[in-house]
Amino acid sequence: MSAFHWFVVLASVSSLVFAWATYILESFKRKTEKSEIDEEEEKLVELIGKVRIFVDSKLEQLDRKMEEAKALIKDLNEQYVSLAALAVQLQNQLQKTEISSETLSNQELKNESFKENSKNEATKKISDIDTELSAAEKALIQGYVLKNKSTSSTRVLETMKETVDEYANYEKNEYNDDVAKNKKEVLIFDMYLSGLEPIEIAKKMKMGVGEVQLIIDLMKRQKP
Repeated sequence: MSAFHWFVVLASVSSLVFAWATYILESFKRKTEKSEIDEEEEKLVELIGKVRIFVDSKLEQLDRKMEEAKALIKDLNEQYVSLAALAVQLQNQLQKTEISSETLSNQELKNESFKENSKNEATKKISDIDTELSAAEKALIQGYVLKNKSTSSTRVLETMKETVDEYANYEKNEYNDDVAKNKKEVLIFDMYLSGLEPIEIAKKMKMGVGEVQLIIDLMKRQKP
């Protein structure tokens, strides 16, 4: 065989060896890469499992928090309703209190107005009676007041009111028995002229000393 033929044979054998070597290397490489991919896939699956467990635990915690939040909102709503009802009750009580205060204030104003009107009427009545009375009658009233009522300045108006009514009855009786009155006054004056003191005359006639003294003074003025 020539050298060319040996070169062709060696080239063919070399090509065949190179082809088998390449095939074997590629096969080994594929197996190695496949095992690495499988390991990565397993790691990825394991990681996904861990993430899923973590997410599930967080979802459970979130569900519990949601339940707690719902319970808290329910309690807050109940408390709000209770506070609203209490506020309505307090407002109603406040309105009732204001109405009672206004009613009491109006009643006090009415009482004050009534007292003022009564006072004005009594004062007017006293003034009218005072203008109608003669000097002798005024003096007789003053003596009657000295007999039965205190002359303190703080009770003058009250005393005058009571005295007007009493004197009205007294005056009515006096006018119905004018003759007896004149005889009584003459008798008192005669007893005074006979030398008796007003105190003794008052005891005998069962009258007040002031009234007896007033009658004596009036009789003195009437005598010439």
